Amino acid sequence: MVNFLKKGIDLIDEGIIVIDHQGKIKVYNQEAACVFGLDPRIGPGHQGGRIADGDLVIIADNCLGGDDGQLTAADLAIIGVAPGQIKASQAFVVIGRVGSTPGSARCRVRQREEQCLVIASQLAGSRLEAKIDFREQLLKIKVNQQDYPFPYALAAGHLVVVDGQSGAVKFYQTRGYTARQEDIKSILSGKKYIGKGPGSQKPVIYDQHISAYHPASGVISRLLAVAKEQGAEITNRESIINGIPVRSTIAAIREQGRVIGAILKIVDIRELKKVIAERDKALNSIRYLEKQLNKEEKHQEAFQNILGISKSFAQTKKMALIASETISNVLLLGESGTGKNLLARAIHQASSRKNYPFIYINCASIPEGLFESELFGYEKGSFTGALTSGKRGKLELAERGTVFLDEIVELTPTLQAKILHFLQSKTFTPVGGVEEKKVNVRLIFATNKDLEELVEQGRFREDLYFRINVLPIILPPLRERPEDIPLLARSLTSRICQRIRKTPKKIEQSAMELLINYEWKGNIRELENVLERAVNVSAGKLITPADLPEKLSQREKPEQLVKVLGVGPIKKALEQTERELLLNALNYTEGSRKKAMELLGLGKTAFYQKLKKYRLD
Repeated sequence: MVNFLKKGIDLIDEGIIVIDHQGKIKVYNQEAACVFGLDPRIGPGHQGGRIADGDLVIIADNCLGGDDGQLTAADLAIIGVAPGQIKASQAFVVIGRVGSTPGSARCRVRQREEQCLVIASQLAGSRLEAKIDFREQLLKIKVNQQDYPFPYALAAGHLVVVDGQSGAVKFYQTRGYTARQEDIKSILSGKKYIGKGPGSQKPVIYDQHISAYHPASGVISRLLAVAKEQGAEITNRESIINGIPVRSTIAAIREQGRVIGAILKIVDIRELKKVIAERDKALNSIRYLEKQLNKEEKHQEAFQNILGISKSFAQTKKMALIASETISNVLLLGESGTGKNLLARAIHQASSRKNYPFIYINCASIPEGLFESELFGYEKGSFTGALTSGKRGKLELAERGTVFLDEIVELTPTLQAKILHFLQSKTFTPVGGVEEKKVNVRLIFATNKDLEELVEQGRFREDLYFRINVLPIILPPLRERPEDIPLLARSLTSRICQRIRKTPKKIEQSAMELLINYEWKGNIRELENVLERAVNVSAGKLITPADLPEKLSQREKPEQLVKVLGVGPIKKALEQTERELLLNALNYTEGSRKKAMELLGLGKTAFYQKLKKYRLD
């Protein structure tokens, strides 16, 4: 009858553990034994025994000090791991030999978010490998062609021991090592382990205290308390037993009104946990892809008017995209008419600030006396003509948005100092005020001048230059990106026709060639003006060369670079010519040394040496 009852309990697909009021096991069915790995009849098999000097030890542990018997780095010294080589909670793989000197073991520790950690070695004629696959949640040790896999849900330590003389596997870790007290720390300390394999005997479980197989945990402590009528029952609660996630139910067993023990019913939820983790991973992946798609759509929408396919302009757009995703200061550098205002607006529209104000300020168009009150605002009665209510400045009006300061070099040193203070503290004081205000505003700066040169000349503060030059973006002139002209010309023509209500027009190929070959000193702004004139004067649906300004069809004649006026020593004549070329270049570039250098085709060192030689510095 007892045998019949036991077989019936073993057929239940829940793990059943029953203890008496003393904590001794009275029922432990087959499902519970399988969940907690108490049945050793798995794997290729090995005899019982202990590790010995000279044995090879292979370990894959996803959390030092986790479910490995509270293993420490000091415990690993026995197999040659150096002190401090592995820290608590780190994942590691190691191959060492019992009794070897510290530092002799082969060891790898997980770096950052590595998805796989592997180490391999050839020792005592055996090919040994330890691997942790964090994505698949799998610890795997391989000895020659034999795999010893160990799937995990939480923290886990996996161990294989190879006889140092014969090369045979003496011990391998399997599920239930915690219940059998065969964790890594115990094995390395010399504790005896039981044999495994098809011919092994199941351990004697009945009438053993529950703590012999299940170390103290919240659920086991509750089970003991309920068995003694000292704790409350629980139903379907997620918990951890022996490092294994289970869903637990605990109920008291009563006889004639008194508690004589307790029953623990468990369901293994490792696979469920894995499915949930994979589902969450898939959902996170979908959310990430959706986020990337939304970001891409947002970028495309923001930069739809920023046209260009040339290599130089591709770098500009790349930097602008980077700028849109950060809060760092941006400096736009480029000649007049290259589209700095348009690019600044695109950066704002592609950023997280797109739903807040974008305020454009041309530093050259506001008188010095009014600039400070325009930017910072003023308090009532702060100067003659001030509003009695005071006025909020552009910075305050742009809260959480973007302020674009164009032609920043036109600011006086005093105003430059005030801008620098704001950049450093994000605070300002309104004109006539005493209390500082703090705002959350992103600043974008722009200039068509050579800032480095102006710093050298003392016309622009060096500390302010370093503050605003965090993310410099260069907008190449139109003459350096002729391959972009057809794209720009067609787009501009279409927009112009819509704006001035003209029939849509196309550009004849011969006219397009003129546009491509012309040197646009006014850049895109000049191109737009030329096209608007062409749209207005064109009689048909095609813009022809006749509709374009005459200057576009005139080819410049080669200039006579040097004119010999007299006869003299050639060295002196060359020096005189060189000096005149330097002067002409500086005059032509309005004193810009950088542009003069480029015009003359000289490097910086050679250019400044010649300035010094001819006393032009």
